[in-house]
Amino acid sequence: MDTRKEFLYNGIIITIIFLVDLLGDYIISNRDIFSTNPPFFLFKTAFIIALLSVYAVNYLYNVPRFLFKKKYLLYSLSFIGMILLFGGLRFLLEEVVLYHITGIHNYHFDVPVSQLITTYSLDSFYYTLRACLVSTAICLFFRYSENKEQIHHLNIAHERAKLSALKSQISPHFLFNTLNNFYEELYDDKPETANDILKLSELLRYVTYETNEDVTFLSKEITFIEDYLYFFKRRYEDNFHVSLHIDGMVHLQKIPSLMLIHFVENVCKHGIINDVKRPASIRLNIQEGSLILRTENYINTSEQHTETGIGTENIKQRLEVLYQDNFILEHTNRDNQFEAFLELRF
Repeated sequence: MDTRKEFLYNGIIITIIFLVDLLGDYIISNRDIFSTNPPFFLFKTAFIIALLSVYAVNYLYNVPRFLFKKKYLLYSLSFIGMILLFGGLRFLLEEVVLYHITGIHNYHFDVPVSQLITTYSLDSFYYTLRACLVSTAICLFFRYSENKEQIHHLNIAHERAKLSALKSQISPHFLFNTLNNFYEELYDDKPETANDILKLSELLRYVTYETNEDVTFLSKEITFIEDYLYFFKRRYEDNFHVSLHIDGMVHLQKIPSLMLIHFVENVCKHGIINDVKRPASIRLNIQEGSLILRTENYINTSEQHTETGIGTENIKQRLEVLYQDNFILEHTNRDNQFEAFLELRF
């Protein structure tokens, strides 16, 4: 949803609520909003300012920060804060500022204090609840529309990627059967070559069949990365200087399929990987509620880029759909050194 449209729609909705409220005052209480005795318009303006403050804080902060992240206790506490905000702001505007101007109280102060506090508290609760319910419903609607549009674009991109993959596959069953035959023929005479063929077969099988779903097991993704790096090591032999460090326990965590390989591929394709004085590193830290990937490499400035892979922008869009705000993606390029940082919160 475009920000300007969202702002416009909120303005229209707030205006409608304001007009309906004024109409209700006129019909039910027979009040003239432009009456100067008492100055009803001034008090109504102060009331609207307090109400809009609650609406805005709940819409922009409380719902995205607490409700969307399922922090229901914190959201309940924030509602109490909204009651205090509405009541305090309204009291300041009506009983301090406007009283100083008009000499008129909005509430009758000749009643017992307990009755005054009760009336003021019930009013604050009612109007705060109304503002929070409306702003929450509207925020949920806009985020639902936004996520639905993102998912639609992601599905289109996913289908295009699948179509591209299908076009590039020439009878995958035939390919795997051929590789298996090579493996069996070379197993006795050239076990090392046979082992390479087996790894290649597993790598291709993973890409072809096991990544059709949006998510996959972290353990499979790590095995895929290790096999990917293995072939680079075979190519460069002792001149391959990319280290892979994995810290933490791998259990049944699931992550977006072929997500981590994007960063590893960037290191191997666009970085310097054959200079012992300028090694590259890939670090994967697995914690109870999060996964952190950090890559560091020197940039190969002489390389001609022929393929861009999935693309950082598509990676970001995919993460936004799957994780909303529960991820961090950062890139830095300084002094010909490139660093990538990804944190996923489960």
